[in-house]
Amino acid sequence: MKYLFTFFLLLFLNSDKKDDFDYNILIGSWSQDFFANTTSTGIFTFNKDSTATLEMRNGKTKALIGGMQGTYKIEKSNKIIKITMFGQEKSFEIEELNNDYIVLQNKKDLKQKMSFKRFKE
Repeated sequence: MKYLFTFFLLLFLNSDKKDDFDYNILIGSWSQDFFANTTSTGIFTFNKDSTATLEMRNGKTKALIGGMQGTYKIEKSNKIIKITMFGQEKSFEIEELNNDYIVLQNKKDLKQKMSFKRFKE
C-alpha cells in the first residue's frame, strides 16, 4: 500500500512540472535595435563553449563601434542566464525563448523586459 501511495505522490508532483526551454536554441546571435536607449544595435552571441560576446553597431551604417567578451551560464531550474563581462555578473530571467526571439528581464535590478530577435547577416 505504501508503494502505491508513493507512486501516486510522485506522479502528482511531476504532473504540474512546466515544460523547459530548449536551451540549445540560445546558441547563436541575437540582436536588439536601439540597444540601451541608443540608436545603436546590440548583438549578443552565445557560443557552445559558454562564452558570450556583445557587439555594438551603428544603427544606420551597421559599422562596428565596439565589443566585449565574457562568459555565461544557465540555471535551467530557475530559467536564469548569468552573463559575466568585465568581472561583473548580471542575471536575467528567460521569459521566452524560441527560434526567432528571446525575451530577458533583469528582475534583480528591476529593469524592463528586453526582446532580441535572431540576428541574420
